[in-house]
Amino acid sequence: MDRTLLDNNEYSWCFACGKENEHGLHMRFEIDDDKCTAFFTPRKEHQSYTGRMHGGLVAVLLDEVTGNYLYCKEGKPSYTAKIEIRYRQPLVIGEEVICTGREVKRKGRMVEMAGMICKKDGTVLAESTSKMMIKED
Repeated sequence: MDRTLLDNNEYSWCFACGKENEHGLHMRFEIDDDKCTAFFTPRKEHQSYTGRMHGGLVAVLLDEVTGNYLYCKEGKPSYTAKIEIRYRQPLVIGEEVICTGREVKRKGRMVEMAGMICKKDGTVLAESTSKMMIKED
């Protein structure tokens, strides 16, 4: 699949991926049949404690990579109904991470998603389980 939220000008101000949002994270995605992947490097303006990415922004990465997968698959937005995050290790400022989102199961418009953020060596930094509602037509 080659469509992403980035392709839609309606969402150009999205905090996580919008091209026009100068304060945003400017995430970029790779999509295949079973997952969405984003590579991201936290910058100094993303930190909480010195050298560590703010936990709320870690949540944004997980929420966005799972939501963007559904947008690509369904062609319409989805909204987070619930998200649970397990923070395992800090994301270090200046160190690129790999974010992935996968569909676990669905019932109608409600989809359970799994998100993960890892170092390049595979070390898991954060994981999420979320329930996302796909927008009705």
